[in-house]
Amino acid sequence: MVESVVYFQAGESKLEHQEILKLKDWMSPYLKQSLDSVLLVGSADTTGNLAKNRKLVKDRVQNIRQVLVSLGIDSQLIQTESLEPIFGRTAEERKLFRSVGIKLSILD
Repeated sequence: MVESVVYFQAGESKLEHQEILKLKDWMSPYLKQSLDSVLLVGSADTTGNLAKNRKLVKDRVQNIRQVLVSLGIDSQLIQTESLEPIFGRTAEERKLFRSVGIKLSILD
């Protein structure tokens, strides 16, 4: 299993251009290998409206999914999971929760 995390600005679901480039660079070696599955796990902090945060998590996951498909990942291999917003006590914790984790399973 190979893992990475993409972080987002508060209240944002769109990836910044530099984050897309980082994601492409990170994915490049694995695109040539046989992927078994890709799991995207989205999260948000609890700052603000709960319903908006839930939607934000889903939007973040879908945006990452779209980037991966644009890189050539078969959409059938991608599974998604949206976590409930997570309480962060500090600004640093909240920043970490505004993210999508990417887990790649590679066939041997």
